[in-house]
Amino acid sequence: MLKALRFITIIIALTSVLGVKADKKEFLSIVNGYFFKNVSQIFNDQGYPEDLQMFSIETPDGNRALGFYSTAIKITNELKAISISPDSIAEGEELLRRFNDFISREKIKREKGGESEKIEVGDYFPEFSATDIDGKIWSNKDIEGKVMVLNQWFTGCKPCRQEMPELSEWKDEMPDVMFFSSTYETPEVARQVLDKVRFNWIPIVNDSQFCEWMGNKGYPMTIIIDKDGKIALIEFGTSPEKRETIKQTIKSLRKP
Repeated sequence: MLKALRFITIIIALTSVLGVKADKKEFLSIVNGYFFKNVSQIFNDQGYPEDLQMFSIETPDGNRALGFYSTAIKITNELKAISISPDSIAEGEELLRRFNDFISREKIKREKGGESEKIEVGDYFPEFSATDIDGKIWSNKDIEGKVMVLNQWFTGCKPCRQEMPELSEWKDEMPDVMFFSSTYETPEVARQVLDKVRFNWIPIVNDSQFCEWMGNKGYPMTIIIDKDGKIALIEFGTSPEKRETIKQTIKSLRKP
């Protein structure tokens, strides 16, 4: 009974994150790299390991899955026989790629002790070297004496995509500000969204430094750096109120 209750709690929590009503829409799960329609048998038989990671996955076209990963879970031949081929699932290969990408990034975090460089309001923005989608390299020298804004996102983040048209208007209104967007994803993957939305911020890709600041607070994250190179604001998530706060902060820092 306790196992069943715990499993139901997990599913309710994750379907809430995905925006899926469990009683109206069937969803798939990926367990250690394999697709399943029903994962209750796996957890009923093998339990809930201490290292179990649970997360949501979404593509830019809105296809979704629930991700489960644990080194203790064994995908037996019997389980493989009832798993679903990615070829039979809408964007199955892309969902699986995103699953593996998440696990790889989490592994890197654990190898680093689970800690990344901590940044706080009032600190000087760290030294950086980042490459944009066209191969141009940017560094601190490019933002000297200017206000800089860094927005971190990824293609599966629906709130990130939804705010992009509004953020693009900011660049048109404030051309003197250095607006950067940053994703850990490759140029090919990032273009799936950037070309469709026409997000006009400078697009940093293959990011291996800024993404470490995300922690578990969620995407998007927006950081504002003043003309002296100090962090003026760090904002996680997005909403009309948060975006207004960000915009007004940027405007205030532009003043002589």
